[in-house]
Amino acid sequence: MSHRTQIKKVNNCLISGSLRERKTTYPRLCLALRNLILDEVSKDVHEDLLKLPEVVSMVKEKLTLHPVDRKTPFGRVAGADAGSQRVPLASRWFAVIAALIYQLPNAERYFTDPEIIKLPYSFSSEKFHEIVSVRREAKLFETSAEFVMNHGNVDLILVDGPLAFGNWWTNKGENRDRFALTSSINLLLSLCTMEDVAVAGVVKRATARYLIHYLGLQQRTSLSDAFVLLQTLKPGERTDVFSPREALIRTVRAAPFMDLIDHPIYSFYMRSSSNHLVPPVRIDIPGFMLDRVDDLAGYCYSTAVHDGIPLPVVKADEEVRVTKRFVNEVYSELIPRLESRFGSSLTAGIWGEFQ
Repeated sequence: MSHRTQIKKVNNCLISGSLRERKTTYPRLCLALRNLILDEVSKDVHEDLLKLPEVVSMVKEKLTLHPVDRKTPFGRVAGADAGSQRVPLASRWFAVIAALIYQLPNAERYFTDPEIIKLPYSFSSEKFHEIVSVRREAKLFETSAEFVMNHGNVDLILVDGPLAFGNWWTNKGENRDRFALTSSINLLLSLCTMEDVAVAGVVKRATARYLIHYLGLQQRTSLSDAFVLLQTLKPGERTDVFSPREALIRTVRAAPFMDLIDHPIYSFYMRSSSNHLVPPVRIDIPGFMLDRVDDLAGYCYSTAVHDGIPLPVVKADEEVRVTKRFVNEVYSELIPRLESRFGSSLTAGIWGEFQ
């Protein structure tokens, strides 16, 4: 026997009226959230202000800071970046990954075929996002290596992301994905040595504490390298070169992921923006680049735009970004294509994601 739910007219009007209201967070909740954020951040800043002078003083005692001269010793420079976006289907985990090279001065682009990651919902959200993260990094280095092999007419490659990886990467994703990542890094670095191509990783949002650990200050502060150095460096200054692997060895006596990289990796921080709200960037380099640190720092400082990021990296980031809006547009195109053949419910999305 069929059954149809009857909705009273008054309730139906109430629902319709509620749906027509402008979507907005409840004002009193907004006020509570605002007050909480302002109070907590202000309290944290006050505590940091009391502790920072001693930490900054110790950093200056242990480090030599170097002025950076603006220069452009590299003629043909490529920025490399990768992007990913989840497609929130109700049937399975689904994500797309792409990587792109943007070369100056001719504004040439190079990209390899995008990839798809599909997993059943028996995988946890954390595991899925780990796999996407590791595969995105691998895609970045794979594409960079193919670019050097197929379009070797380049002097410098700036990778948007690290060459130095913390120990947590040892367990991220799955074994085959981690192997693909280390193999692609080693391939790129090997090609760069053979083709005499300079290479570096530019870390825009550095939250690591490699330098703090390297200097033995981990008990003195819980702040990140970049935050402490924002209070330490002047615009146009950089730190000494140091070894993130050595920092891990000194702290936890092991660097299993870094040990899989064929070339030793070194780092330095540079403040390339005069904006007091923009922390320094970290630049990672392989050992064969140690004699070109001044040239590399000078180029990155000379071409710094958008909060101190080198222009080739900014352009690659802009052109490889896979936005949620783009995915929504593709999804809206997918529905009419499939619903006549399979039924629209088979391409259902997660509630609230496609809006």
